[in-house]
Parts: sequence; C-alpha cells; structure tokens
Amino acid sequence: MDLDYLRSQIDLVDDELAELYVKRLELVKKVGEFKKQNKVGVEHGDREKKICDRLKGRFGEEYWAAIDFLYNGIFTYSKMEQNKLNADLSEFEFKPQGSEFFDESSVAIAGTSGAYAEQAAKKLFKNIVPVFYKHFGDVFDAVAKGKQKFGVVPIENSTAGSVNEVYDLLKEYNLKIVAADRLTVSHCLLGLENSQIDKITNVYSHPQALYQCKKFIESNSLVAVEESNTAVACEKISKMGDPLSAAIGSEVNAKKYGLKILKGNLQDAEHNFTRFIVISREMTVTKDADRLSLMVSIKHKPGTLFQLLGIVGGFGVNLLKLESRPIPDQEFRFMFYLDIQCDVFDRKTAELLASIKAYCDTMTVLGAYGEKL
Repeated sequence: MDLDYLRSQIDLVDDELAELYVKRLELVKKVGEFKKQNKVGVEHGDREKKICDRLKGRFGEEYWAAIDFLYNGIFTYSKMEQNKLNADLSEFEFKPQGSEFFDESSVAIAGTSGAYAEQAAKKLFKNIVPVFYKHFGDVFDAVAKGKQKFGVVPIENSTAGSVNEVYDLLKEYNLKIVAADRLTVSHCLLGLENSQIDKITNVYSHPQALYQCKKFIESNSLVAVEESNTAVACEKISKMGDPLSAAIGSEVNAKKYGLKILKGNLQDAEHNFTRFIVISREMTVTKDADRLSLMVSIKHKPGTLFQLLGIVGGFGVNLLKLESRPIPDQEFRFMFYLDIQCDVFDRKTAELLASIKAYCDTMTVLGAYGEKL
C-alpha cells in the first residue's frame, strides 16, 4: 500500500469536507439571522442531540465517539457565529485609562508589617501607607465598604498553586482586579538569637509558605503550625521566647522582628514566585491591560467545558489559567475562573466575551488589567 497515494486520497476528502463545512456555515449564519429577527435564543441543546443521534444511527456504534468529538467542535463554532450576530458588544468595549491610581497611598493588606503582600504593594504603589487587616476577608470587606480604595492580596503561587480563599472571596464580594504583579519569594527559617537549627521542633507560617517548604519540614520532622500570615508568624516567634520554635518568613521579617536567620532558601522550588492582585470596587482598565480574568458557570452536562474551551480557542487567545471552585449548596456544580492573555481593547475580544456570556449560565468579568512579569 502506497503512503503517498493514501495521503492524496485524504487530501481529496479534506477538500470535500471543507467545501461542505463552509456551505454549512453559510446556512448557520442564515439561521442566526432568523433567530436575531425573531428573538430566538442561540442555544438549543435538543437540536444538537437530535443531529448526533441521527448520525450515530446512520453510521453505527463504531463511529459514535468520533461523531461526538467532531460535532462538539462544529456546534461550538456555529454558536460563536450566531452569537456574533446577536451580541451587544458595547458591554465589553474597554476604554484605556491612565495609571494614576498607583499614586494612592492608603492600601489594605492582610497581616502585619513585613508581609509579602506589603512588599508586593510597595512595587505597585508609589507612596504606600499600608493599612493592615487580620484576614483576607477583612481586606475584601474594607474595600467593598469603601473604607479602603484598594487592597493587595495573593492569588497564586508557582509552587503551592492557587489561594482558594481569595478566589472564593472574589465571587462573594464581586470586586474587580485592576492590576497584578509577581513577587519572587525566598523563604527563611527564623528563630531567636539562642535558637539552634538542629533543636527546632515547631515551625509557624502561612499554609502556603509551609507547603512551599514541605520538603524541608518533612526531612527535619518539624511540626507545622498554621498562622494567618508569614509576618504574623514571625511576630509570634519574637514574642513567644521559645528557642525550640521558629517561623518561615522573609529576610525582611528577620530585621523587622529581631530574629536570626537559621537557614535561607527553604522553598522546594528554586524559582518560587507569588502573584498578587490589586482589588477595587471600580473597574479601572489601564493602558497596559493585556489580561482578562473571568468567572463563569456552565451547564452540568457532558461536553460543556469542552465547548467553552473551544470558544476560547476559536478566537486565538492564550488561556493562561483555568481554575474550578465548587458552588456552595449546589452538588457537583462548579464556577470556573479563567485568565486570558489578549488585546483587551480589540473588537475580537469583545466578541469573545459576548460569545462566552451567551454560552454560559453566568459570566462575570473580574478584571481587565496589566500584569508585570
């Protein structure tokens, strides 16, 4: 059997397939025009099922999976075309604004002085006067109630992954992300002046920091004790006066609380960084915005996530992150958080958002912002 001959035959079939697919798309557009004129919704799951069932019955069980796979993509693109005809793009047309908000001085931060969030905030804001709150939820609450215009919180670490509490708070408070930055994190083991590293039994820190130093903790058989913040843990060690206890924190914490660095670079990964976001009540889109953060919920049925990803992929944008979080009181229902790198101000981005909104049960734009890399 000649391989070149077989490939030439596949090329002929591809030509026929493409010609028929273009013909189908023209009919899809006409259906879209009809739906627009008669105010009929784009989504018709029963119609999709009937098409697949008819084709499966015609071609037999051997091709069922192939038909599902092929038509998931066909249906997704068809709905994208129809959604473009029906969409009101004005809702998603972002106007670039200045970056004057970085002149703000009063910024809400969780923890106490010396926290990594404070270091991130100092990178983002020019003349910062941090206002410290005990928990992440307190930061969100302060911003939501207008006590503080901005808050800085961690959302993801390159080693430990997402800060799930922050994702849940974004949903709860419906605040907007207006900026983001990455902070390189180098953890130290900090103790009292009379502490000895081989005598330490307990180590205190934020759960994320403890996870990032998991190998060191396990190899030294240390008892990990969770605190609300790395700086809080360091302050606690300085006040406890226990030479057998230490904290995981930064070099800044050592200077701040008069602690001794017993060991540096504790983190498991050599390149360890944390993403921090700036939250606000107002949607502020700076000129350097190149990232969208979305929160969506989709129907609980086979193929829905596949189709959602197909919509994103169909617009040729870069999906940077996909995170799922359970919806409280709804069994096996999930919210999905998406980070997309794109030209925020391009018309195609507005079409993308309109297509996602039309497809999903709910969609919220959490922010259109720039991130320093």
